[in-house]
Amino acid sequence: MKMAYKYFLSLIILLLLPTLFQLARAVAPIAKPGCQDHCGNISIPYPFGTTKDCYMEESFEVVCDEAASPPRIFIRKTNMEVLNIKDGAAVVKGPIMYSNCSGRQSGPPVNLEGSPFFFSFGNLFIAVGCNIRALLTEIGPQVSGCDSTCVPYYNQTNIIYGQEINSLCSGKHCCVARAPYRMQVFYPSLETKNESQDCSGCKLTFLADQEWVAFSYINNRQVFHDREYVPVVLAWVMDYKLWKYDPKTMSCKYFLLENSLTLAYECSCRKGYEGNPYLGCVGKINV
Repeated sequence: MKMAYKYFLSLIILLLLPTLFQLARAVAPIAKPGCQDHCGNISIPYPFGTTKDCYMEESFEVVCDEAASPPRIFIRKTNMEVLNIKDGAAVVKGPIMYSNCSGRQSGPPVNLEGSPFFFSFGNLFIAVGCNIRALLTEIGPQVSGCDSTCVPYYNQTNIIYGQEINSLCSGKHCCVARAPYRMQVFYPSLETKNESQDCSGCKLTFLADQEWVAFSYINNRQVFHDREYVPVVLAWVMDYKLWKYDPKTMSCKYFLLENSLTLAYECSCRKGYEGNPYLGCVGKINV
C-alpha cells in the first residue's frame, strides 16, 4: 500500500513540475508584459525592446530578423549584432581591423557617442603581427596601445596608457592592452614600430571580451586570424532613479556622478534573487 502511495505521489509531482517551472519563471519576467522577450535563442531583457512600449528609450531599440536562420538581433542605433544580453551588459559582434592580410577586409570603425553605450572595462585591446605599434585613436587626449615585436619570447607588458596587465600575448607577434575607461570610439591604427626590421606579413587588431580572449589564446591563437568578428562587451549607463534601484535585491558594479545624475551600470540581481534588475528582482523559487 505504501509503495503504491509513493508511486502515485511521485507521478503527481512529475506531472506538476512543468507547471511549477512556468509559474516560477512567470514571477521573474525579463521583459515588460506583452513584449517580445526572445529573438531565437537570444533574450531581449528590458531596457531593450522591439517596439516603443517595450524599450526604455530609443537607444535600447532592437530589431529581430526572424527571417534569418537562426534569427539575428541588432541594436538599431549602433547597427551592431547582438550575441547575448545579461548582467547589465550586451555581447555584440566587434570588428577586426586588418593590414596587409590577403583576402581579408577590415570591419567598420565603431562610434557609440550620443548613446548610453560604451565599451566595458572587461574588454582587451589585442594586436597580432610582427614589428607593430597598435594604438587606439580618436579617444581624446588619452593614448592607449601596445607594441608587438618579432623577437621570440619577448616579455610584452608595454602599456602606453592606463593599467598595466600581465599579457596573455606575451612573446612573439602579439601584444595586449587595456582600453581607457568608458571608451566609446573604436578606431585603431597599426604602425610599423621599427623601420629597420621586417614589417611584412599579416597584421590585425581588435577589441574583445577578455574571457573569450583568454580561452581562445589558450586553445589556439590562430583563431584570431580565422574569424570575421570577435565578441566585444558593451555596457550602458542610466540614472538609477529611473528604474527604482533596490540595494537589497540588486547590485551594480559601478556608480558615478555626472551632470547631477547618479549613473549606474552592469547591474544584476543579488545572490538569492532572480529576474531583471531594471524591472525588479524577486526571491528565487525552489521547486
